[in-house]
Amino acid sequence: MSVRESGTETASPVVRRAVVATACSAVAVAQMATTIYLPSMPALGGDIHASDGTLQLSVALFVVFAALPVVAWGRAAERFGRVPAFVASGLCFVIASAGLAFITNAPELLSLRIAQAIGAGGIAVVARMMIKDLFTGAELARQLSLLSMAFVVALGGGQVVGGVITSTLGWRYGFATLAVLAAIPVALSLRVALPRPTPGTAAKGVARRLLRDRTFVASAVAGGIGFAVIVMIQQKSAFIFADRFALPPWLFGLFGVLYGVAYLAGATYVRHTVRRFGARAMMRQGAWIMLAGCVLITLVWTLDPHRALALPIFLAGYVTTTFGQATLFPNSAAHAVSHLVSGAAIAVSWCALIQQGLAGIASLAGPSLTGLVAWSSALTLLAAVNVLLAAAKEPTHSESTARRA
Repeated sequence: MSVRESGTETASPVVRRAVVATACSAVAVAQMATTIYLPSMPALGGDIHASDGTLQLSVALFVVFAALPVVAWGRAAERFGRVPAFVASGLCFVIASAGLAFITNAPELLSLRIAQAIGAGGIAVVARMMIKDLFTGAELARQLSLLSMAFVVALGGGQVVGGVITSTLGWRYGFATLAVLAAIPVALSLRVALPRPTPGTAAKGVARRLLRDRTFVASAVAGGIGFAVIVMIQQKSAFIFADRFALPPWLFGLFGVLYGVAYLAGATYVRHTVRRFGARAMMRQGAWIMLAGCVLITLVWTLDPHRALALPIFLAGYVTTTFGQATLFPNSAAHAVSHLVSGAAIAVSWCALIQQGLAGIASLAGPSLTGLVAWSSALTLLAAVNVLLAAAKEPTHSESTARRA
């Protein structure tokens, strides 16, 4: 029996729960495309004769191509409806993931990772649009924190699953698992029949208006920088654990539990306190916590302590940064769009473009930072810029109203 509702403004609790469940599973699967993949990278590279640089490029391309089509997916969701756009992007992800299980060379890896990313970007942004249709303000931040909890499943569970699969069955089964898991949110979305948005929701000139909105831009960029820092850490982590700490894939995978717990703690913190502090204040808190974590990571490589000390310090920095991102990201996304009077749903896709785009740029630059001191210093610099950005003065209500007028 499909869940149907004539209007999202008066959506029943059943509809809301169905939409949230679909969105959470979509976000989890999209992120697992990275976390299941990370532990397999050294073994995969050996089998298909791909260099470390190529493997890191496959991570960067995923982030970039998850970002590039999000506005197009958003417009498709506005024109054809949320569910058709979600299903189309989900099928793209499923087919690409299945294809990756059969690759034999680096070009196949890179091309299918691009296709997988296009699908992942679509399901993630349309899922957030569905959430924005139903919630706003602090409640929107609370619901986005649920998506962060789904991210936890992908961050911790995905890495554990990827490590175990790689060590026992082989890396090809990791991609096959992704294809099966991705079918779940696609099936769930078919149970949610939301109405097609009324014509004119995505008015012309929305991009120009958004880019002139200081609150939107600052919040979206803050979330993007936080995402960029996490992606740059993920991009290097498999090689740091394998080369610097000589850890097997299964043990690297188990460390994903730590990151998952950290993200869960941050998401739970947001869910319980955002109504008291507000999204903007919690965004600032997240930026400061991320800076503290990046400083710890930098200390590992600048002081170069013994491995027995370096490993726990690095893990502490990684966990702290992850907690900070879990605090910053949902609040930055909510603060970016909650004040908008019209076009807020399509603004979600523009927010995603900025955030994913910044992460993509950082991931492309990451492999060029071959020295770990330079790499960790870049992380700290980005985190420091984010602290300044989150603390920047915002326009008053009257100024914002005049600008929108």
